[in-house]
Order: sequence, then C-alpha cells, then structure tokens
Amino acid sequence: MFMKMTATDLELLRQFARDHSQDAFTALVNRHVNLVYSAALRQVRSSQLAEEITQSVFSDLAKNADKLKPETILTAWLYQVARRTAIDVIRKESRRQLREQIAVEMNAMNATANDWTQIEPLLDDAMAALDETDRSAILLRYFENKNLREVGETLGTNEDAAPSNACANFSRNATSPSVRADSLF
Repeated sequence: MFMKMTATDLELLRQFARDHSQDAFTALVNRHVNLVYSAALRQVRSSQLAEEITQSVFSDLAKNADKLKPETILTAWLYQVARRTAIDVIRKESRRQLREQIAVEMNAMNATANDWTQIEPLLDDAMAALDETDRSAILLRYFENKNLREVGETLGTNEDAAPSNACANFSRNATSPSVRADSLF
C-alpha cells in the first residue's frame, strides 16, 4: 500500500548526507516543499507561519539526513515533522498572545492607577466635607460593597434615602466639577 522512499529520494538523501550536496538537497526540497507547506498551512492557517514551519522542517531534514533509515518513507516523515512543528508553533503563538493580552491589561491598570493619583486628593476632601451619616453611607456602599438595603439597615434609614442623599451631598462637596460621585464609584 505505502511505497518506500523512492530510489531517487533515497539516493538524493544519501548524496546530501555523504557529500553535503546542495543540489541533492535542493532537489528534495523542490520535490516535497508543496506537501510540507500545505500540511503546515492547514494546521496554522497563516501563510507566514506555514513558511516558517516549512523552513524548519527542511532544516530538520538536513540535520537528520544521515539518521533516517533506508525504509523511511520521506513523504510520511516530512508530513509528521510538519505536523509536530505546526503544533509547537500554535502553542508558542498562543502563549505569546496571552503574554501580550496580559501586558495590555497591565498597562490599562497602570493608566487607571494614574487616574486615581489625580482623584485621590479630591476624594479625601469631598469625603471630609460630608457629615457622619453621609460619609458612613458612602463608605458602606462603595468601600464595603454593601447593597442599598444593608446600608439603610445599618444607618437605620430607608434603603433608598441614605445612599441617594449621601451621593448628592458628596457631589455638591466635591472640589472639582469633573469629580462626581457617579464617576468615582
């Protein structure tokens, strides 16, 4: 069913391994490059990556030419190496994309931290200007993540009244028109 490496493939491979014949290796590459490239392309779906994989497969062939057994079916060997190399490339690409995503998220977090550096003094001034009940409502709601019912129960008021009044008072006491309670929380 499967044919062994054709005599020509075997002869070319032996000639390359024995004499380092570039002509023999070029003939092998020309004969099998489409198979290797198409196998890689089906795996990675990127022509650039498929070209890199193809180059890597033939580089592996050059390194292992003298180690291949005479009964090796070169087409099958090239296909398997292309497939394994493509899987490695996909894994590396996936890890690279994950690292890039993490870097983007870290940059976004740093930008947010810079925004907070500008807002912090205004936040503290506005909180200091609130009366005790309003300050407690803001702290319970936004710093302890309590829901409106819990804030109302803790303060002994209607669940809608305390946080609403506190936010309105906070907004009025903010020292900058651009700092509003709804933008800080």
